[in-house]
Amino acid sequence: MSAFVQVLALSLLASSASEAISYALVYRTEQFQALKQKVVQNEIRLEEEKQNTAGNGKHRQRRIESIEAQLSAARSKASSLQLRNMLVVALIQLVSVYQISAMYGGVVVGTLPFEPLSVFRSLTHRGLPEDSPSNACSATFVFVLGGLMFKALLDRYLQLGMPKGSSLPKWVTNPEDIIGGTKK
Repeated sequence: MSAFVQVLALSLLASSASEAISYALVYRTEQFQALKQKVVQNEIRLEEEKQNTAGNGKHRQRRIESIEAQLSAARSKASSLQLRNMLVVALIQLVSVYQISAMYGGVVVGTLPFEPLSVFRSLTHRGLPEDSPSNACSATFVFVLGGLMFKALLDRYLQLGMPKGSSLPKWVTNPEDIIGGTKK
């Protein structure tokens, strides 16, 4: 097995361990599940209220602001619960990066199809000798990129955390409405 595949496998293993610890510390707790349910219910209520055109404009606006405040408070409480988890996961990732650097120090595990900008070369060449090719990748670089990719995929498919859809600005979640709105 090549060093590149080994590093990616170790990255998947570290990401899976991080998600398992996140599940054990945060996502399975009753408090987090209650907050998640509250966020989902408030998002549904908010969407219904925004679509409902009946009623007084000022009263409707106050109800929308009240729901948004409840949603923000629930998300804030969930973020504080996730803070302790982030510290443990960060520690795991730091130890993993240190181990990868120790195991594959000075070994070129991949080659980029282009020469990176000098700003990024320090990232791609972390732990490689000075005389290595300019488009070479270190194990640390591959491990970190793999970890970012695997964590995002695990978050998406396991759906353990908070719903992410409505926390993004409207122009990000539905750009067609914004573009279509400017043409009219």
